[in-house]
Amino acid sequence: MFGREAEPDPRSAAPPSRASHRAPMRDGHRREYAAGRDGGSISFRDRCAGALTDIGVHGAVSFRDIAEVHFGGHPFTTRRAVNAWIRDGIVEQHTATGPRGNPFKVLTLTRKGVAEARELAAERGMDPSQAIRTVRVRDTEAAHDTAIYRACRIERRRLEARGATVRRVRLDAELKSTVARGSEAARKNGRRAADAERHRIARELGLPLDDEGRVLYPDAQIEYEDADGRTGRVNVEAVSGSYREAAVRAKAAAGFAMHANGPAAAGLLRRLGFGSDSGSWLRGPADRDPATVEL
Repeated sequence: MFGREAEPDPRSAAPPSRASHRAPMRDGHRREYAAGRDGGSISFRDRCAGALTDIGVHGAVSFRDIAEVHFGGHPFTTRRAVNAWIRDGIVEQHTATGPRGNPFKVLTLTRKGVAEARELAAERGMDPSQAIRTVRVRDTEAAHDTAIYRACRIERRRLEARGATVRRVRLDAELKSTVARGSEAARKNGRRAADAERHRIARELGLPLDDEGRVLYPDAQIEYEDADGRTGRVNVEAVSGSYREAAVRAKAAAGFAMHANGPAAAGLLRRLGFGSDSGSWLRGPADRDPATVEL
């Protein structure tokens, strides 16, 4: 909700439940993890580049998710990176409130950070048209917005396991804006022309329509290129417990990758027949110990 100053490096250890999944650390004051990927290692610089790219692509990412995805889950290394970004004026840290009332930290880019993240995204093989953005963190939406990142990471891992490469991620706001601009431009020729153009753009973007001709928008859409050079899309939805059953059924029927954001959403998906085989429980700020370093 509010911008934060750089904080001291936390000295607490990483949560024990996650420590067993990480490779051993190197000795020394500035410790980094062996990546475990392909038997090699990832430099601190590359970890920072990946983290900044993700923050830019997704707009708002929780501190804890950046720690787990890019820094082996260790708070010391993550805090070192975040403090440097804050000092350089490329990242802002905010505090938001989770569904259970617990605070958690959210990272966003500054305007200066957007320029840097755009270069990093291009270096990492993202499409030149990939949107890199600054966002305003809204307390009521932060838990859902950061859950979208976790849902996309799950789908990205599935794609990468099949040899695919992610080229672009579009969030719902970008998709809606693209469709709306085209529809409004055609409206000068009448409502039917505007509707036809809206449907045409939706088909072009791989967005399905419901039974009444309304466009179904995912929380995010991942564009990828498979090992044979063919392109494809995955529409990703982070379902909250407040979702209407009709909306969940429509998006699941349209082939969206459904992920439950919290226990209430997991129960909703199970009740509708979309259990663990079709989704996942996105464990986020609501189910973490308030004593963790994130808070």
